[in-house]
Amino acid sequence: MIHFDSNPCDREFRKSLQQEFSRYLEGESKRFLPEDCLKIDLHCHDHNSDTPEELWGRILKLPETWLKTKKLVKCLRNNACDVITMTNHNNARSCWALLEKGQDVLTGAEFTCHFPEYNLFVHILTYGFTRQQEPVLLRKRKDIYQFLHYAAEQNIPVILPHPLYFYTRNDRIDPALFEKLAVMFERFEVLNGQRDLWQSVLTLNWAQGLTPEKIHRYAKKHRLNPEEFGVDPHKPKILAGGSDDHMGIFAGECGSYLHIPNLAERLTRAKPSELALEAIRIGSISPYGQVLENQKLNIALLDYFSGIATRIEDPGLLRILFHRGEISDKLACLAIGNLMLEMQKHKNAQLFFNFVHDALLGKKPGRLIKWKIKKDYRFCIEHLDRISDSKNASPEAFVETVNDSIASLFKQFNLLIIERFRKSSLSHPANKLERFSSEEIARKFEVPSQLSELVFGGRTKRSDMSRLNISDLLDHLSFPVLVTVVLAGTILASTRVLYQNRRFLNEFAETVGCNRHPRRALYLTDTLMDKN
Repeated sequence: MIHFDSNPCDREFRKSLQQEFSRYLEGESKRFLPEDCLKIDLHCHDHNSDTPEELWGRILKLPETWLKTKKLVKCLRNNACDVITMTNHNNARSCWALLEKGQDVLTGAEFTCHFPEYNLFVHILTYGFTRQQEPVLLRKRKDIYQFLHYAAEQNIPVILPHPLYFYTRNDRIDPALFEKLAVMFERFEVLNGQRDLWQSVLTLNWAQGLTPEKIHRYAKKHRLNPEEFGVDPHKPKILAGGSDDHMGIFAGECGSYLHIPNLAERLTRAKPSELALEAIRIGSISPYGQVLENQKLNIALLDYFSGIATRIEDPGLLRILFHRGEISDKLACLAIGNLMLEMQKHKNAQLFFNFVHDALLGKKPGRLIKWKIKKDYRFCIEHLDRISDSKNASPEAFVETVNDSIASLFKQFNLLIIERFRKSSLSHPANKLERFSSEEIARKFEVPSQLSELVFGGRTKRSDMSRLNISDLLDHLSFPVLVTVVLAGTILASTRVLYQNRRFLNEFAETVGCNRHPRRALYLTDTLMDKN
C-alpha cells in the first residue's frame, strides 16, 4: 500500500510565513493614529478592465470582469474605504465617469509596461494623473524607462504591484531584473489579496533588505540614476497593499492606510482624494488585510467562471485559429469555448451559476426556487444558503465556507454522476463482460452504424444490438458534469496561477537568503506480505 505524507515540514513552513507576515502587519497597524488615516484600496478593477493580459482571455474575447462601477464603489464603501479609486488596465475611464458625476475620486490605472531587454511585461499602478497626461502614459508604456521618467518628471506616484509576478513566456528570470527594479521604484505592493502568502513574505523581506549601499551598487552596475525615477536611495522602500479584486467580493478588505497629520482639520480645506495623493507621494502608507494561499483566488475564479458560463459569446473559429499563440493554446481555448457555449444551452446550469454569483454577494435563492428544485439537487441550495450567510459574517468565515462548499459540491456532483451512470443502460447487467473474447465483446457491445439512432435512440431490428441511448444518458449527466468541470477548473486554475512559478520563487528565496521552501519527500511503505 502507498501512503502519501502531507509533509509536516511544509505545514511548519506555511505556519512560519503566516506568523512572520502577521507580526509585520501588527507592527504596521501601530505606526499611525487611526483618526489621522484615510483607508483606501489601491488596487481594484471593474468592467473597464476589458482587455485581459492572459493570452487565453484575448483569444476567447473575454473581459477580466463584468463588474459595474457602482457595485465596486458599493463594495468599497461597505468595507469602510474613505477614498475611492479604480486601477483598470491601461485606462481610467471609470474614474473619469465618476468625476463627471461629481464624485470625489483619486484617478488611477494599472499600466502594462514593456521591459525591452528582458522581453517581459510588468504592471505599474499609477495615481493622480490628468486627462491630458493619460495618453502620454499610454504611449510611453511601450518602454518602462520612458514611462517611469515621465511619471517622475510630472510628479505622478507609481507603485509596483505583485513584484514577483510577470507576464512573460521566458522560463528563467534574470536576477539582474530585481536589481534594476530596486533602483527604478520607490514603492512596492507587499500585500496583494489575490497572491499567495509566500510571494508576499518574500517581497517584504527583499524590499526591506534594500539598503542604500545595495541601491547605489545596483545603480552603478546597470548605469541607472535613481533620481531620474524619483527614487531616493537613502530612504526605506515604501510598502503598500491592495485587494487586486475584480469581482466586487473582496474590494476594500485589503488595502492601505494613508497617514495625514491633523486629518480632521485638513478635510475642511481639501478633498479626501487630494490628501490621499499627497500621502502616496510622501510615502505615508501602511498596508492592512489578510493574505491566504489560494482560497481567495478560488472564490474569485469561481465567480469569474460563473460569469463566463452565463455571458460568453462565440469568438469565432477563424479568430481562434489565426490568433497569436501556440497550437496548444488554441486547442485549449477551442475546448473551453465549446464547453462554456454548451453550458449556455443548459437551463439548469445557467440558473445554478447565476445563483452562485448571487450567493457570493450575500443573496440567497428565492423560496419559490427552493420549492421547485429537484430532490437530487437540494444539496446545492443548502451550500448556496451557507455561502450567502457567511458573506454577512466575517471575511475569514466567508473564505472558509466558500472553499469548503466548493469541495463538497465537487464531491456530491461526482457521486450523483456515478449514481446516474450506474442506473443507465451502460451499466446494465446484460452489458457486463462474461469472458474476454473478441466475439463476446463484439456481440455484447455492437452499436448501430446509424449515428442518429446511436445518439438519439430508436428501434433496431437486430436482437443482439446493444440498447444504448447516449442521448438519454447525456441528458441526465450534462448538468452535473458541466458543473463538476467548472468546479475542478476553478481549483486547478487558481493553483496554476499561484504556483506555476514555484521554481522561480525558490531561486528568489535563495537570493534573498530567507523563506526557502523545504524539500518534499514521498514515503513508500509496505506491509510484510503485500507486493506493490
